[in-house]
Amino acid sequence: MIDKKNKQRYIYIVTLCFFSLITCKSKQLDLPKTTNTDTSSGSIKTEGIVTHQYKSSGCETIIMCKPTNGNDTLFLIPMTPLEKFDVDGLKIFFNYRILRVHNPKGCKQGIPAQISNIEKK
Repeated sequence: MIDKKNKQRYIYIVTLCFFSLITCKSKQLDLPKTTNTDTSSGSIKTEGIVTHQYKSSGCETIIMCKPTNGNDTLFLIPMTPLEKFDVDGLKIFFNYRILRVHNPKGCKQGIPAQISNIEKK
């Protein structure tokens, strides 16, 4: 059996761990949220084509683009509306930033991205 002294140590250690976890979690939640937007005018723009060909599979709008450093086609899911640029087949130049969020429900084609500085080609 566990004697009284060991039982007190066990309770003390468990309590200490519990409060440490709660304190760390609350500090993470209180951090200010910042957005990292690239507003520099000299940034490199990516060329892409707006498409709705994956609409039947759950993707509203996809931007297909060829990255400059590879041969594979990159499929981006804009997480903000493209507004006047949301036209099937439209060629555009834009900046993007990959987001760490889930794809829209049913959409398995593409990577969620924040699209900015859009210009018609």
